[in-house]
Amino acid sequence: MLTLIVAGTIVLSSYVSEEKTLDDGIPYPEGYRSWTHVKTHIVRPHNPAFKIVGGFNHVYANREAMIGYRTGKFPNGSIIVSDVIHVNEDSLSTKEAERMHIDVMMRDSLKYNDFGGWRFETFDKNTANRMLTIDARTACTNCHKKTADMVFGNYRD
Repeated sequence: MLTLIVAGTIVLSSYVSEEKTLDDGIPYPEGYRSWTHVKTHIVRPHNPAFKIVGGFNHVYANREAMIGYRTGKFPNGSIIVSDVIHVNEDSLSTKEAERMHIDVMMRDSLKYNDFGGWRFETFDKNTANRMLTIDARTACTNCHKKTADMVFGNYRD
């Protein structure tokens, strides 16, 4: 009987441990600024998403994501980063201010099938602190579902 309890505990603990690793999230994208710069766009105050992503949005893609930008089909392992920066405007120019956060999406069609094959994450300013709740992640997914392969925009040659 004790052997059965120990075996059951081992199986259950490995299941719980495996479940945890399935939702450990995306790692902070170290070195993303050395990836391909896809484009930069500015989200202005009249945009409904301004409170969340207002300002400069510098978009970077890793090697796998660049395959997706070129073919329209993003393979597993694709990572896209949007570096969201406050805008500082004066009468002569528009400049970058401080970073607001870093938005990341990573493709793994098996692991994140419940989110359209993508996992979304937001990291706070210059840290690896995660900010998204499950509700916010669901909102990201619902908005991105409106696009081809869930990615906004095209690569600007």
